[in-house]
Amino acid sequence: MSPRVAFTPGAMLTGRRAVVTGGAAGIGAAIARSLAAHGADVLVADVDPAGDLDHDPAAGGRLHAIEADVCAQQVHPALIDHRPDILVSNVGHFLRAPQPFTADTAEQWSRLHEINLGHGFRLTHALLPGMTERGRGGSIINLTTVEAHRAIPGHTVYSAYKAALMQFTRSLAAEVGAAGIRVNAIAPDLINSAQVPYDDIVPAEDLPLWPTWSPLGGPGQPEDVAGVALFLASDLSRFVTGSTIHVDGGTHGSGGWVPRAAGGWTNRPRNP
Repeated sequence: MSPRVAFTPGAMLTGRRAVVTGGAAGIGAAIARSLAAHGADVLVADVDPAGDLDHDPAAGGRLHAIEADVCAQQVHPALIDHRPDILVSNVGHFLRAPQPFTADTAEQWSRLHEINLGHGFRLTHALLPGMTERGRGGSIINLTTVEAHRAIPGHTVYSAYKAALMQFTRSLAAEVGAAGIRVNAIAPDLINSAQVPYDDIVPAEDLPLWPTWSPLGGPGQPEDVAGVALFLASDLSRFVTGSTIHVDGGTHGSGGWVPRAAGGWTNRPRNP
């Protein structure tokens, strides 16, 4: 690590190459645009690459996409050929409406595993050797969720796989740190996205309740997650590894405490 204590102004990722999975829309697209805006050559892998990928190329970055299913058993060769310094494993989903664990099937567990954990293993396994051999260090960023750290009734298996991804992040960080490769995770909550469109699912009469759902109110935006991804991809986080950053308006930190209308706090709301 360089002994410098200050950072050069300007684009933070000039000359670096990134792969972002599920990056054609929502949080993934915001991350991809942010990395490109700071000079990175970003390759997006998505099953539907015709998404929201416009960006300002002023920083010299590049943003392009390929059609690729990262849940396939073989990693798309273009992702390896891109020679990334940055890998953002953004793909993940709970896939279905809430239901009791006893209603699950082994087939559902398998699908949940592939989209939330298995693809991250496979892609990291394919791209990490190149990062190591090139000797430039690198940054691996895994998108988990606040539900990796708390319960989510009706999505028990999903939360278990996301928690496993968080532990994978921590252990791999310890393993590859000597190569200058950092591994961190982001755990979002209450982000208005294509996957969870709060603008559509929260009725107008409930909008005043946002301050009771998180200390910062909400909802958060995909760009809020993208800002943290940019930090983790750049030298701003050069001494950060094995960590999970919560982008949730404070829901994890507050631990279920909500403000009372008359003042004070409660963890036993009478009108949830």
